[in-house]
Amino acid sequence: MGADPLHGAWPLQVLQALEVSAAAWHHGHGGVLWRSATFEAMVGGADTRVEDLCLRLAGLTAACGDTPAGAAVVHRGDRPLEATWTRHPDGVVVLRLQDRAALAQATQRHLEDREQLLFTSRLLSIGEMATTLAHEINQPIGAAANLLRGSVMRLQREPVDCMGTEARAGLLQALQRATEQVLFASRVIARIREYTHSHTPKRQPVDVAALLRACVSLLDWETERESIAVEIDLPAEPLWTQADEVMLQQLFVNLMRNAIDAMRANAIGTRHLRLHARPEGPQLEVTVSDSGSGISEQAEKTLFVPFVSSKPTGTGIGLNICRSFVELHQGRLWFTRNDTAGTSFHAALPRMVPTDLPPA
Repeated sequence: MGADPLHGAWPLQVLQALEVSAAAWHHGHGGVLWRSATFEAMVGGADTRVEDLCLRLAGLTAACGDTPAGAAVVHRGDRPLEATWTRHPDGVVVLRLQDRAALAQATQRHLEDREQLLFTSRLLSIGEMATTLAHEINQPIGAAANLLRGSVMRLQREPVDCMGTEARAGLLQALQRATEQVLFASRVIARIREYTHSHTPKRQPVDVAALLRACVSLLDWETERESIAVEIDLPAEPLWTQADEVMLQQLFVNLMRNAIDAMRANAIGTRHLRLHARPEGPQLEVTVSDSGSGISEQAEKTLFVPFVSSKPTGTGIGLNICRSFVELHQGRLWFTRNDTAGTSFHAALPRMVPTDLPPA
C-alpha cells in the first residue's frame, strides 16, 4: 500500500486488533489508503482503487459521492452488508462494513442472554423469599383448617336443622372467615406465580408510579410481617418511561427487599420504607429509602461487585443485576446515605412525555 499518511497510525492498529472491518481512501484521487485484514476477508480481495472496490460491493457507489456521512446496504454477491462511512475535511473517507446476518444473530443472542438474566434473577429472589413466603401462606391455611375443623365438629355434635338461629349464624361466620383465609393464600400464590413467569423482554410505555404501587402490593405480606411502615410519595399523574415492565418490577422489588433486609435489626416502630418518584427534566428519578444501619465504607467498595455480599445468606448479584437492568434502559443507579439513618438508592430512567405516547 506504500507510504501513506494513515499507514502505521495507532488508531488503525487498534481497529486491526479489534478485527473491525474497515477501510479508508482519499476522496480526491480514489486510491485505497488502508484496509483491515477483516475487511479484505469480507470483500474477498485487497483492492487498491475505490473503483475496483465498488465493482466488488454493489451499492457502494453512494459512499464515493459528496455526502459527508451515510449508511447503506451493499452486497458482496448475495451477501448483504451494512455499510457506514464518514468523509473527513482532509478528503479521507472511512468505511466500515458489518455482516447483517451476524448482527441479527448477535442481537438475538443478546435478547436471549437478557431474558435468561431476568429469569435467573427472579428465581433467586423467590428463593430468598421462600422461607418467609411458606410461613405467610401457612398462616391463612392453618387458620382456615382450624375454622373448618371446628365447623365439622359442631355439625357432628348438632345437625344444622337442629341448631338455633344464633348457632347457625356462628357456623356461617366461621365458614366465611375460612373462605377469606383460603382466598388470601390463593392471592399470595397467584402474585408470586405471575412474578416468576418468564417472558420475552420488550419495551413499551410503562407508568412507573403505578408499577411502584404494584410492587408494594407484591411485598405487603412481608412488610406487614416485619412491622415496616411504608410511605409512598408519588404524584397522582402517571410517570411514563419506555421500558420492559417486568425488568423494572424486578429492579424495584430487589431494591425494596434490600431495604427490608437492612431494617431487620431495627426495633419495632423504627422501620420505615419510603418510595419517592418525580420527573427530573428529561428523566424520572425513583428513590427507595430505608431507616436501617446504612452502608459502611468497606461495604461500599464492593457494593456492585458480583458474588460479594454483606448478608450471611446473600448471593451478591442482586445489586449487580439491578444496575444492569437500569443501564439497559439508558439509566443510572446510585446510592446516598440519609441524613438521619439508613440508605437511599436512586434509579434515573429516561422520561416519556405525553406527546411521545402512542394514541390510545
